[in-house]
Amino acid sequence: MERKTSLRLSCPHCDAFARVRKSQQLTPLYREAVVECQNPDCGWRGKLALEMTQTLTFSQSPNPDISLPLAPRLRNTFMQQMSAH
Repeated sequence: MERKTSLRLSCPHCDAFARVRKSQQLTPLYREAVVECQNPDCGWRGKLALEMTQTLTFSQSPNPDISLPLAPRLRNTFMQQMSAH
């Protein structure tokens, strides 16, 4: 069973809860969202950018069009395994 994890955002001005109003996947690795503060006395709105930046665990069904750098820990483990052979 897949567990849903939510991203908890805070307003950069008043530190109140900030909610994603809408988001758009622009590439397989990049998403932009409009965020708004839920404090009516603040009223801030802004744009959030989310980007996939590293591979932490190899995919069991990799997409050949996606190229993400390996996280340093994974890269070091991979290099150690390759040098042992």
